[in-house]
Amino acid sequence: MVRRLRQRVFTRLRNRIAAQHLLWKSRRDYVVTAPGQDDLLVMAGVLDPVATKVGAWLAGVMTTEVRAGERWVDMGCGTGVVGLAMAQAGARVTCVDVDARCVANARETGRRGGVAIEAVESDLFAGLAGAVDGVVYNAPFWPGEPVGRAFERAMYAGAEFEAIRRYRAESAGIPRVLLALSEAGARHGDARIAFGASRVVRRERAEGEWLILLEAMRVSPSR
Repeated sequence: MVRRLRQRVFTRLRNRIAAQHLLWKSRRDYVVTAPGQDDLLVMAGVLDPVATKVGAWLAGVMTTEVRAGERWVDMGCGTGVVGLAMAQAGARVTCVDVDARCVANARETGRRGGVAIEAVESDLFAGLAGAVDGVVYNAPFWPGEPVGRAFERAMYAGAEFEAIRRYRAESAGIPRVLLALSEAGARHGDARIAFGASRVVRRERAEGEWLILLEAMRVSPSR
């Protein structure tokens, strides 16, 4: 019990330090190399998908998960690097983010990558119209509430991972519902529980950190 408590305290402290570093780094625009684009622009206030690992990894994974002509949603798109990868693989892509800066960044990513990407400012599915074949969410997976900055909404999912719970509930009826997580956090298991019944699509180690892509499983009502 004491060991688990110490681990949680350490994880929270480490997460806060990492968040402050990313916040400092995000004060200006800069360019990184990412899957599908050698000059990915990371606008001020937007999370770097390479520094946080999951976004860049997910972009590479999703090229094998989509089919040409399908409509996919890059939920919580950030820079739009995942949406770019899916569009380059032939999918029709809509990037969605609650932060207007991320929406602008995703549009610029599509322009630089030479593909058409629709970008919508929305709190999850509220502003999304039309049928889709699949949705993937590079979700905030740290437990806790954002502290006054929109930037932190990309990192903290709520005390009990409410953002992930809402995503699962609001995506009901979509054929494929995917969620990407890092197992670096002490409570990654709780984040997975919040997502509900799922199967592992891909699990890989990247720079010492285990990353996982889950797909929601339909649960038949009990008789």
